[in-house]
Amino acid sequence: MKKLQSFLSKIHKDKLLHFFYGTLIGAPLVAFTNPLVALFSISIIAIGKELYDDLSGTGTIDVYDVIFTIIPTVLMLVSKHI
Repeated sequence: MKKLQSFLSKIHKDKLLHFFYGTLIGAPLVAFTNPLVALFSISIIAIGKELYDDLSGTGTIDVYDVIFTIIPTVLMLVSKHI
């Protein structure tokens, strides 16, 4: 358990926020659309957010932010179809 806590404490707050909002946005997509639409939509949203941050000057494009936003939807899709 201590190893898990140590690992989780090293994840940056920004990545956890991307995971959290990816979960909030992805849950209705998974529940009410087909898997391809859900995955495509969350990918466009995640990439769009990073492009917006870069163009507005509030941040830079970070591939890991995109990944952490998409992961919850992928996990929900996998668990739904097992």
